[in-house]
Amino acid sequence: MYQFKTLLLPMFGLSTVLLFSASLNAQTMPAAQQQMLLQMAEQSGLLQQVANCSGVSSSNLKQHLASALQQCPLAANGMPSEQCVKTQLIQKTGVSKAAVQKCEQLAAQAQQQQSSAETQLAALFDQIGDKEPTAAEQMQIEQLTNKLQQEGIAQLRSNVDLLVNASQGTTANIPAPMYPGSKVLVHLPAQGMVQFGDQSIKSLPGVSFASTASATEILAWYQQQFPAYQYRKIELGGTPDHLLLKKAPEPFDYMKLLPQLPGIPHVFITAANKETQRHLPGAQTLFTVTYQP
Repeated sequence: MYQFKTLLLPMFGLSTVLLFSASLNAQTMPAAQQQMLLQMAEQSGLLQQVANCSGVSSSNLKQHLASALQQCPLAANGMPSEQCVKTQLIQKTGVSKAAVQKCEQLAAQAQQQQSSAETQLAALFDQIGDKEPTAAEQMQIEQLTNKLQQEGIAQLRSNVDLLVNASQGTTANIPAPMYPGSKVLVHLPAQGMVQFGDQSIKSLPGVSFASTASATEILAWYQQQFPAYQYRKIELGGTPDHLLLKKAPEPFDYMKLLPQLPGIPHVFITAANKETQRHLPGAQTLFTVTYQP
């Protein structure tokens, strides 16, 4: 999880790894990713929180953060160097050591509050040790485990919402056709590296959409847009998914191909789930378009 230590509170979870994976042959973060990161910091309330604890206005903080993102080199995780961002923010804002310490304390408190259920569960297991838990202890374990699951789902939803909000208005100039009337969900605007087990795959930019149209309608439309793409039906149980590939390997094995898909121009079409419908009520279909920049 990326965080601007001491000055910026933790804000990103697993979903951010895909958005901000290392850009190929780039020494600094591409402009599109910088803008999305700034939007997410602002929309999450993070900038205002840091402004409150540091005494720096949120507008000045955003301006200096934008400058730091432009100038700081990428670290091994594909994100701007935390130390570089921290140093530049301190220098450019003139924030005092006392304010930095205050932000550090708030960040530590926020992290402690977020992991309270996990801490309680670990302490409970330490207390139980090797003996069989009592009925009361077993009930407490179940309650804490359920709380952890609910917190995890809520955090994931929050992260996805930030990505969706930051992706709006970023697809005007992408070289990929968008099905009429569809809603942009998440746009990953830069090439990068995606890790699948021991494999590091070069990924292409991509964007996911939700639509009230049926999967059949969307498939027919994209077959017209990409007449040279090859069609494969994916049947893994339940409603079949649809895949249009610029070049499909033969023999075709979807599970073997899956780790390589981020690096192949394609369209993947599947049925919308409840999370998709949360962003577009009445959505029938979720689809992603991975494109060559």
